[in-house]
Amino acid sequence: MAINSKTKTVILIAVTVPETFLSILKLQPRFLNGEFEVVLVCSPGANVLDIGENEGVAVNVVKMRRGISPFRDIVSIVGMVRCILRCKPEIVHSYTPKAGLIAMIAARLCFVPVRVHTFTGLIFPTAHGIKRELLIWIDRLICFCATRVIPEGNGVKNDLQRFRITHRPLQVIGHGNIAGVDTSYFSPNAIGLSKFAVELKTQLGIDSDAFVFCFVGRLNKDKGIGELMQAFAALPSNAHLLFVGELDQTAPVGADVLASIEAHPRVHMLGFLVDVRPALRVAHVLVLPSYREGFPNVVLQAGAVALPVIATDINGCNEVIEPGFNGWLVPPRDAPALQCAMRDAMQTSATKLQEMGSRGRERVQIRFEQRGHWERMAQLYRGMLPAD
Repeated sequence: MAINSKTKTVILIAVTVPETFLSILKLQPRFLNGEFEVVLVCSPGANVLDIGENEGVAVNVVKMRRGISPFRDIVSIVGMVRCILRCKPEIVHSYTPKAGLIAMIAARLCFVPVRVHTFTGLIFPTAHGIKRELLIWIDRLICFCATRVIPEGNGVKNDLQRFRITHRPLQVIGHGNIAGVDTSYFSPNAIGLSKFAVELKTQLGIDSDAFVFCFVGRLNKDKGIGELMQAFAALPSNAHLLFVGELDQTAPVGADVLASIEAHPRVHMLGFLVDVRPALRVAHVLVLPSYREGFPNVVLQAGAVALPVIATDINGCNEVIEPGFNGWLVPPRDAPALQCAMRDAMQTSATKLQEMGSRGRERVQIRFEQRGHWERMAQLYRGMLPAD
């Protein structure tokens, strides 16, 4: 179906939870809706109405549950089929594992001509035994139902090929990531940001001579929170650590790790923040010790705020962070190596940290500017449509 002045191509974009549209993909649907008719689908939540207001598009609700849940997934597929039959999209595009499974099966059943799934991160590489095999076959099923498979980054692409998840051609969009970052918004010189950072630092009781590390993300067992706390516990007494993000109930950190976070006088739990910039501005270094990622947005956000990053040498992180250039890379699940990197950061001069941060911001501006990614997405969809 070609685009003309009277009729727009309908694109249905599906994610598992509404927070994805409220944070990572925020305003991308609104931009795309200028050329296409965009319809969004996600699980129910208290903030679903906010999505429609932000994006100016229709938002549909289909219950989807994270994790392995065959019966509930069948119910979700039926709900997605009904949504597709009602909206009649020419393109269905899914992100995140569960939305991919539900939306790709439903779109194939409904004979939607263009079915796209973006792998934002693979779960099976860190799983074991029967669960690992099941997750591999689920990803293969998603690829079988899709007509186009997009890896979020080159690391994800390599894993899809290495584990023979699909034989379809795979091409990363731009330099990777699914959203890009607004470097004007995430700027160290953004209006009012310094003031907000000072207020936050005062509120937390952090001294002027403190060295502040910041973690941003769900408090999930695969985020390396345990190793982070082990590494932090051995640092000098002027080190502080901010946790920005809510507890992940689907794969929570251990009770002992959570207890150590709550008991430590220099560890500050801020919970979920709509605006993470003040926390990033307070920090000297971002720390992301994940076991797995697709292409973490927070690394780009930190880079845009001119913040050096300590991250694990995994997919996505090692596509942005270059040791000595804009941060440090350490092996996953290695608390001693993480401690060494954090200690090294504390011993690095303020001038060098500033230089690393500036190089990081420049890299993000060149490779991951949000507007450029949105335009590449529009071009992607145009290329999937039949010619007049």
